Amino acid sequence: MTTPKKGRPPEDFARAHDPLYIDESPAPIFKWVSPPRGTKRYLFTCAQNGTPVAKDWWAVLRNIERTTGAKLVVIPLRYKNPTSRWGASQNNAEWWDEPVRPYLCNERAQINPNFIFMGDIKVQPTASDPVGYGDLSTISRDCSAIIGHPKIQTRSIATPSNKLAKVLLTSGSCTQANYSDTRVGRVGEFHHSLSAVLVEVDGKRFYARRLHFDTKTKSCTDSAAGERYYADRMDNAPRPLAVVCGDLHLDFVDPRALSATVDMIESTKPQHVIWHDAADGYPVNHHHGRNPFNRIAKRFSGMDDARMELTRLARFMREHTYEDVQNVIVAANHTDDFLGRWVVETDWRDDPTNADFYLETALAMVRRTKMGEGGAEYPSPFKYHIDRADVPQLRVLDRDESFVLANVALDMHGDKGPNGARGSIRNLRRIGTKSIIGHGHSPGEDEGATQVGTLSRLRLEYNKGPSSWLHANAFLGADGKRQLVIIVDGEYRLRD
Repeated sequence: MTTPKKGRPPEDFARAHDPLYIDESPAPIFKWVSPPRGTKRYLFTCAQNGTPVAKDWWAVLRNIERTTGAKLVVIPLRYKNPTSRWGASQNNAEWWDEPVRPYLCNERAQINPNFIFMGDIKVQPTASDPVGYGDLSTISRDCSAIIGHPKIQTRSIATPSNKLAKVLLTSGSCTQANYSDTRVGRVGEFHHSLSAVLVEVDGKRFYARRLHFDTKTKSCTDSAAGERYYADRMDNAPRPLAVVCGDLHLDFVDPRALSATVDMIESTKPQHVIWHDAADGYPVNHHHGRNPFNRIAKRFSGMDDARMELTRLARFMREHTYEDVQNVIVAANHTDDFLGRWVVETDWRDDPTNADFYLETALAMVRRTKMGEGGAEYPSPFKYHIDRADVPQLRVLDRDESFVLANVALDMHGDKGPNGARGSIRNLRRIGTKSIIGHGHSPGEDEGATQVGTLSRLRLEYNKGPSSWLHANAFLGADGKRQLVIIVDGEYRLRD
């Protein structure tokens, strides 16, 4: 046996080089070291055993640690890879690359009253659903939490009506991809992400967002803070390609969530602002059916006038038009589908308030209806009316109209799934194209799909009981990386 390398304990060296070595010692425990009093930022990632660190990414992480004063924590993961290029992985060695060792922690720690670091949770790096829909949803009780895993996943978990929904996040990785030469290994390698989660603590509140390493520029952009980090410096972040807003539902918008969104737009000057469910469609909501109480409430509040709702939306878009920024409204169920279904199914004679608007809309649709190659084609009444309002720098998308930036599809609302199925982040994550969608009001990240939350009030008439709704937008950075940003009490980042 050759001489152990300097700095590596003999037992670690034996694991790496002796195929008959049997380690009978208990799994190592890496203690949580409390940060200095007043620490407000934490930077979480994970490292796989017997695997070299991604040096360029690690250098950027160390710079973020120094620049922001964050406590850097690395969650150790184990994985036995018989086909690894590194001998240590073949023997399931209990050692980690030298740079990460001072930062390792596999204990549990309470970061603040609403956020837990769960370094003690062991999840295989090849797990396809590391956060899961069952046990890990409850193990953190009513707190949000982070677990170590190289695959990107964020899930919003429903909580009782008197509590804010909690989120579970995976950490991303700081070590190189090192997976077995198998089907699950290849899938794990495909989803391996050099990333970390930045958690900012503000009393009982926290703000958690993901930081991705860009291998082309060897940098990491925190769009929410307007900063780009390299190994040796910090610059202003380049202008984002887009801010994708949570579902607006203008007549029911939460003022604080909207204020935070406006701050995001005005402080980062994105090239595009994407709006989902821009209008609520409340005057023509088919879910109300013939409920007399809904009709009474709408009548006496003036919320039964469909034309006025679109007028309010057009006014809102004018007021939120920014120089050199294009607004884009995505075709969605509360806008296009609600209004279209109302025209198709309603008898105008039963709705005096909207009779004139109905007849005008129906006539416009009749004049534009034709037989296409796949069947009857008629225009979206929502797009027809908003286009007529002639709002500057506003583009209204039709259903299935493509809008793609940096190979990320921004044209899907999320209500339509593959082959006519009802849409969800679960069935849109594997369509072969990265996307940012809305619709569910519950922010999340899963494989190729990122889902924003809502900008509406978190309690509406149709979400009684436990809810996973949260205010959340997403950035599409100049490097093509997506950053989901959750808004808490009208704020989305720590202000020093």
